[in-house]
Amino acid sequence: MSDPLISVVMPCFRAEATIARAAASVLSQTWPKLELILASDDGVDYRALLAGRAGIDDARIRTASTGGVGTGDWSARNAGLAAATGGLVTIIDADDAYAPGRLAAMATLALADGAALDNTQLILKGKLIASLLHGGEAAANRPVPATAAIILRDRVPVFPMWRRELGALSWRQLPHASDVIFSLELLSAAPAMRIAPLGGYLYEKRPGSMTMSESMTARSRAAYLAIIQAIAAGDYALAPDVADLTLYEIAKNLNQARPFGRTLAADPGLTHELLAIRFNSQPMTEAERYAFFEEH
Repeated sequence: MSDPLISVVMPCFRAEATIARAAASVLSQTWPKLELILASDDGVDYRALLAGRAGIDDARIRTASTGGVGTGDWSARNAGLAAATGGLVTIIDADDAYAPGRLAAMATLALADGAALDNTQLILKGKLIASLLHGGEAAANRPVPATAAIILRDRVPVFPMWRRELGALSWRQLPHASDVIFSLELLSAAPAMRIAPLGGYLYEKRPGSMTMSESMTARSRAAYLAIIQAIAAGDYALAPDVADLTLYEIAKNLNQARPFGRTLAADPGLTHELLAIRFNSQPMTEAERYAFFEEH
């Protein structure tokens, strides 16, 4: 089987200061066939900006637009997805970066299993502070089965790659956590999905970003309530076991949202992910979580 084209979707909103690094990290990947789709959500022509300011003028760059300003990350990702032509699709935010070899490592798994994740590296002020996989899980340097528990446990974001033939996937309209629901629906469609141990996605936590803003608690609570209602109504394409665990975890997050906000406001060195790890310092196994949910 020949190497398929990989479409990399990059939502762009007020991304002038960071997009050159993100785009360069994609265009320098070793995978032989890729396209980078810049999905603007602020009316900026980011392809022209890259060429003019950073000297990045590459035929593999394409553009898309939401037609609006600040419509949401879910909207920009969907606009980019609609423009994608590759047999494999993945994403990157305009203020993050790929490590070398990221696309090749994920493509091998996505082609075999239908979809794949990698070991997201969470970076704050230039330092690695957390990752999707915990130490023992990545130590064997082998792919790890993806589970709803891993996706949900520490609030570390995931950036999947998947085969377009899985169906008409899209991001849900939510003020927060649309990426979480997307990944769980993807897991339900591709239950064999695995996580590459490579720390291929470099997720930057930046002062002023949405997840570190003063509005985050209110946005989170609104999203969690909407997710609970949607799961209860059967609006998401989730496997029953995934739906059960998601409902439990999102309800827990809803209850934690206000104390999270107070603790984060008191300590600017914390992030949502680090605080989630602290809250989950004695985690239950996935089976124990299911049992707890069924009993309560």
